[in-house]
Amino acid sequence: MKYIKTFEAYQSYTDYQNPEKTWGTPQDLKEDAILTLKRLLPTFDEKWINKVTDQSTDQGIKFEFKIGRDTVHMYKVGNFRGQWEFYLNKKKTDSTKLKDYLESKYLKDLDKFLKYAPSYDHTAAYIDDGGSYKKSTNTNKFILNLFDNLSSGDQKKALRKVNDKYLKDILLKKNKV
Repeated sequence: MKYIKTFEAYQSYTDYQNPEKTWGTPQDLKEDAILTLKRLLPTFDEKWINKVTDQSTDQGIKFEFKIGRDTVHMYKVGNFRGQWEFYLNKKKTDSTKLKDYLESKYLKDLDKFLKYAPSYDHTAAYIDDGGSYKKSTNTNKFILNLFDNLSSGDQKKALRKVNDKYLKDILLKKNKV
């Protein structure tokens, strides 16, 4: 079995063998790895995970996840929950890039739009704080672009499923669907 060698200091199970610690059993760490990965999956659901394998050694705690044809390795890098290092198909990546990759590969365009549509901010034009205004307007543009990239059939389905009347009116005026 081949392991990826890097210079980072990984946590091992021996780091959690202190009798004063109430957290850190192999089962606790597996649950933490699954929960951390679920936050990065297209939807917060374990249905995307085909297989979980604990590949830990004395050098560190490592879990392998099979997601479709992709393999995600997670190495424990800190004492706190959620502190993991990610490798996608043997290439080191950060959580944002991993999330974007999994969404683009495994989530249909309509589902992606419906996932982000509730984040549309109708009050973005009235925000006084420059940073918040920019973030809200960028999020709104992102959602509208997702809608624009849908096929006409998917746009009609999306309009039926969107519960926000304000957003629905904007989409209808913009695209005249």
